[in-house]
Amino acid sequence: MLLDSRQLGNLHKPINLIFNRHIMINPDNIAYIRQETDYCVKCGLCLPDCPTYVKTRDEGDSPRGRISLMQGLVDDRLQLTGRLEFHLDRCLTCRACEDVCPSNVHYGQLIDAARELIRHRHRPTTTRRVLHRLLVDPLLFNRALLRTAARTMRLYQLSGLRWLLRKSGALKVLGLQRLERILPDIGSQATWSSYYPACGKETGRVALFTGCIGSIIDRAAIDAAIKLLRHCGYAVHVPASQSCCGALHRHGGMAEQANELARRNLVTFNGLDISAVLYTASGCGVTLSEYPLYVAKQGFNMPVMDVSQFLCGIDWPAYITFKRLDANVLVHDPCSLRHVLHQQQGPYTLLWKIPGLKVAPLPDNDRCCGAAGSYMLSQPAMADSLRDDKVREIARLKPAYLVTSNIGCALHLTTGLRSQHPDIEILHPLTLLARQITTDT
Repeated sequence: MLLDSRQLGNLHKPINLIFNRHIMINPDNIAYIRQETDYCVKCGLCLPDCPTYVKTRDEGDSPRGRISLMQGLVDDRLQLTGRLEFHLDRCLTCRACEDVCPSNVHYGQLIDAARELIRHRHRPTTTRRVLHRLLVDPLLFNRALLRTAARTMRLYQLSGLRWLLRKSGALKVLGLQRLERILPDIGSQATWSSYYPACGKETGRVALFTGCIGSIIDRAAIDAAIKLLRHCGYAVHVPASQSCCGALHRHGGMAEQANELARRNLVTFNGLDISAVLYTASGCGVTLSEYPLYVAKQGFNMPVMDVSQFLCGIDWPAYITFKRLDANVLVHDPCSLRHVLHQQQGPYTLLWKIPGLKVAPLPDNDRCCGAAGSYMLSQPAMADSLRDDKVREIARLKPAYLVTSNIGCALHLTTGLRSQHPDIEILHPLTLLARQITTDT
């Protein structure tokens, strides 16, 4: 019988304080992997909280099992086989295990380091290298090129080409069917101003991190954040020179590219006179907050926060009111916001400001939805199985809205709900809040 660590309350927390290690991560350093994996005592408290283990009951898909595989790999007791790599790749990096680990194993940094080691020992296929060199890297390193790609995709969606490719089966032949199905309709790609003054008396100045995919697909959330911050008296910088946070490269074992993106963002935001760097996508927020672990102990000169959490901690002007909305909303807690950043309370607190709105958490919010960045593309079977659990609960409760603070989760959940429950709208909590504000911009 598995022990349910959640039933143990906070008993593990004092031990966490004892073993609170602050180590500079170097994914190429086998000594680091040896040292960090050695802290795992194989107690099994993490097993009930690991989504993949709960699904498969395979120790290779559990945190302690994957740690054992890493130890065997760095000690040359195990060869780098396809099966070993598969078990490590099937990790969602949801980091739910970190919340319950009595030894405070830094599993998130550990799995990234292991993937970097594997990438050095086993070079990716030529196809994968070419794909990154010609498509992924240029788009994530060059925001102008990313906007051009988004406008091209918008043209494709508005023309008859999308219908033709879907009807002909060409997308399936090209291996793009799943990606094309996940992508929502692309909206207008007008650029943001670099600076938005506060409405009325200025209380302070902040900067908004727009990310890469989020800046293309979830522009409504970014617009909502700017609107709400300005009405609360904050001037908002949206620097055009910012880049992708580096999460996709970091989790894919490409530390060098991730570090370069981090350095660009540090230069951009540390050069501003601001009190905080805010983000709308919690997946980006984790990577931004962990820059000091990777980039020569460099970090932002100011706090890095989820924008909902920031808005909960400031004084709102008395003139801001919200229109009544008699509806039910379910709140999805992204793993990044819940297990790593621990800032999941923000969306609830803000949504309670809307009169008439009934706010409730999505059941099993401590379990990953299966999106996990590019995971929903690289591990479709597991990703869809985890998503289906969420979809069944959403369908049972029948909310008018489902809100989530991470764009990847929103895309994944929308794909699962689109065919049978198109009436349920999935959006960022700030988008719903901004819709209901009574004050004009």
